[in-house]
Amino acid sequence: MSIFNITKSTVMPFFDFHCHPGLKPQFSKPETKPSPWDDIDAKLALGKGWTIRINALFNEVLNSQSNLTQLWRNEVRLIGVILHAVEKKICVLLADKSIVNKGKVNLIDKNRLNYLASGKHSFELINEELRWLTSAVSPIPGADFKIVKKAADFDETEQNTVFGIIIVEGLHCFFDDPDAPDAKEKFTQNFKAFTDANTVVSMNICHMQQNPFCNHAYGIQLFDPAAFYPTEAGITDWGVEVINLMSSRKILTDIKHMSLKARLDLYSMFKVQDVVPRFIQPIICTHAGTTGLPIIDRIKYIEKLPVNKGPEEKVYEVSYLKPKSRFYDDVYHNCSSINLYDEDIENIFLSEGIIGLSFDQRILGFGDDSVQTSVTVPHDVEYISHREATFFFGPTPENVKVYNDTNVWASEDLDELSNNRDLYPDVHRKFLINNILHILWVGSEHASIGLTKAAKQICIGTDFDGLINAIDCCKTANGLQKLKDDMREELADGLNDNGFQVLDVDVLLDDIFYNNGKNFMLKRLREMKN
Repeated sequence: MSIFNITKSTVMPFFDFHCHPGLKPQFSKPETKPSPWDDIDAKLALGKGWTIRINALFNEVLNSQSNLTQLWRNEVRLIGVILHAVEKKICVLLADKSIVNKGKVNLIDKNRLNYLASGKHSFELINEELRWLTSAVSPIPGADFKIVKKAADFDETEQNTVFGIIIVEGLHCFFDDPDAPDAKEKFTQNFKAFTDANTVVSMNICHMQQNPFCNHAYGIQLFDPAAFYPTEAGITDWGVEVINLMSSRKILTDIKHMSLKARLDLYSMFKVQDVVPRFIQPIICTHAGTTGLPIIDRIKYIEKLPVNKGPEEKVYEVSYLKPKSRFYDDVYHNCSSINLYDEDIENIFLSEGIIGLSFDQRILGFGDDSVQTSVTVPHDVEYISHREATFFFGPTPENVKVYNDTNVWASEDLDELSNNRDLYPDVHRKFLINNILHILWVGSEHASIGLTKAAKQICIGTDFDGLINAIDCCKTANGLQKLKDDMREELADGLNDNGFQVLDVDVLLDDIFYNNGKNFMLKRLREMKN
């Protein structure tokens, strides 16, 4: 279908807290890279002019999930538009893949990938991405993309416009050459210049690889894990300096990708008093999943004793079984520390922050297709740094108690599900609802939060057009309205079955998919400009 024949729906708009419409074309030749309005349909060249789709090889992650046309067509009115420079180690390992190295993937240019793999162009890349997003002309008559700098810039009645509020994913984005003698000075110059010129609502301190600001939580499955081991501890002195600089400019900290210890360090920095908790500014997580656990239970579901990978690797390997939902017998959590513990949820709510729900099936607790091959028991793997080992495991990591809890996802359950993949969309939708119900439950159990407050501090943060294996019930922005419609009955049952009847399901869905995120962002913009 020609995009000129696309008609827009008349449904309630959508909000997406964490959206990457400009990430993947970074891998293409600058002179021929796709427009952010184009649908990316990555192909694998076979020679003699033949190509095939490569979804089976890359789990569809190279194809569009949220280009500007998809967002416009599906009434995604306001997004946290993520600016992110792909990290050096991802580019190096991607270049090593044979189908990329031989130039067989039409989206990825080998020379461009080698340029990115130097790790010396991050600040250049986020500026380039922003210019590319804002200067591209839509092929759809009247359709537009606009950056929001102040609350008044957002016009809800402007139905032909996708509005974006800038979020920077990873402080590494402000480096030129991170190994240069003057790297810190140049970083600070770049940070101040960019935030002087642009309204940036929030930043992630870290992302997938080690950085000089804080320890990160292990979180990537596509490559050799050793390149992405977290090896440090908490927030560094430089990290404290930059977070304070962010706060002075009213830029929020997005805790996604921070290690648990780093997150606790941050709460200590921001919490003014403990008796009646008060925070110097809201804490957010733009694309989250839940562990389903309080922090004290962080190692209750380990499958076996942590494996010390040795003095060179500087990490312990941890395999977690998947704890069962408190709401469903056939739904489970990913209790890796990249996800939110109950206390993380409480701190976000008490700080007047907000949680965006990721659409990554692994983060939401499902056994990711890309890592479950030949698995006998569904599990999740992460790595804990030696420097954080005593904090995470106690004084003797090699002797932690293995509980062998039976309230977990069993191999026979996985086998039964794997034999009927047609059920995956319904199952994935249930995993998403489980995360919503768990967040609501945590809020309802806290005397200073409560159910109705918690219901106003949840939104959608898909991570679309990132490197995610999206839930089958909503693989792209094209599926948002159907997902919302399909969730209604199951979510209503979940509310009623768990004593949450005070929440109207239609109001809750409208709030989660649009109102909460929009209201939070506009309120924050007004606070930033005061």
